[in-house]
Amino acid sequence: MKIGFLIKDLSSGGAERATVSLANYFALHGNDVDIITFKGTDSFYPLEDEVSVHSADLGEIEQSASFKRLFGSIGRMMKIRKLTKSLRLDVLIGMSFAMTWYAVLATVFTKTKSVGTERSNPYRYKASKINTFLRKLFYYFTDGYVFQTRRAAGFFGGKKSDRDIIIPNAIFNETVYSLSPPAERKKIICATGRLIKLKRFDMLIDSFASIADKIPDYTLFIFGEGEEKDALQGQIDSLGLSGRIILAGTDPQAVKFVNHASVFVLSSDFEGMPNALLEALAMGVPCVSTRCEMGPDELIEDGESGILIDVGNGEQLSQAMLRIIEDPEFSRKLSENGRKLLKTHSIESISRQWLDYLNRI
Repeated sequence: MKIGFLIKDLSSGGAERATVSLANYFALHGNDVDIITFKGTDSFYPLEDEVSVHSADLGEIEQSASFKRLFGSIGRMMKIRKLTKSLRLDVLIGMSFAMTWYAVLATVFTKTKSVGTERSNPYRYKASKINTFLRKLFYYFTDGYVFQTRRAAGFFGGKKSDRDIIIPNAIFNETVYSLSPPAERKKIICATGRLIKLKRFDMLIDSFASIADKIPDYTLFIFGEGEEKDALQGQIDSLGLSGRIILAGTDPQAVKFVNHASVFVLSSDFEGMPNALLEALAMGVPCVSTRCEMGPDELIEDGESGILIDVGNGEQLSQAMLRIIEDPEFSRKLSENGRKLLKTHSIESISRQWLDYLNRI
C-alpha cells in the first residue's frame, strides 16, 4: 500500500512524533510511505531510510497579507494535489483537523482515499464557529476518520460510525520501553506541559503548598516552558516555596526523571489525549489527573490505575497526592495497573490497528 501523511512540519511535538513512528512502522512492514509537509524536510525524530519526505513549501506566503495567504493556501493545496498524484498514493492522512481539510481537497476526484484525524479537543481547541463548521463539513467528505477518544468521535455525532474508528495514541516515546519502576521512588512530585493557563499549574502549586508541611521532604518539579512562567514563579515565591517547587524548563530526558517520581500530576482543564499522562502511567508512576475533557478517563480506572479528580478542585488534588504518598500499598497497586498500558498502547499494537484500518479503507 502507498501511504501518505500530511503535516505542517516534522519538528518536535506529539503529532510529529506520532507521524514519524507510524511512518516508520508502515515502511518496515512493506508499505511505501511518503510524508508531505508544508515546510522543510528535516525531521526532529529519526526516520527510517525507506520513508520519503516532500515539501509543499511556497516560500514567503505565510508572511504575506491576508488575501495573499488565501491564494497561498490554494497554491499549497494544488502543490499537495500534484504530489499526491505523482506519488500515486492509495491514501493520504491529514494529521490534524486543518491537515484533514487539505487532504480532502487534494484528493477529491482522484483515486486516493483521504483519512482525517482529530488529535485535539474539538469542543475547545480552536473551536470558533467557522472552525467548527469546517471541521464537520470536511468530516463528511473524508473516506475515513481516526479519533483518539470516544468523546472526540461524539463531536461529529457518529453519523459515519461504521466507517470511522477510535484508535488511542500509542506510547511513541521509545525511551519509555527501556525504563522500569525503581526499587525506591524519590520524594518528588512531577508534572509536565506547556506553562499555559489551561494546564492549571497554578492550582497544582497551591495544592502542593497546602500539604507541604505534611510532606516536608518532597519537592514538586514542573517541566515545560510557556507564557505563564513568570506568573507561576511569582506565585511560588509568594508562597515561600522557591526551594521546593522547581520550574525545571524543558528537558529531552525529563521522562527518565519522571520515572523515579512518587506521583505524577495532570491538572489540566482540558486535553486532547495527554501523552505525558499516558507515558507516566505506562512507566508505573502513580498518577493523579483531573477528569477533564478529554482522555484521562479513557486511560485511568479511578482508584485502580490512578486517581481522577474534578476539574479545578485543588482540595481533591491535595488529598489525592497525600493518599498516594502515605499509602505505599495503594501506590504500588496504581503502579502495577498503570503499567498495563505499556502493552495495550504499545507502538506495535496501535500501529497494527492503524494499518488494518487503512487496508479496510
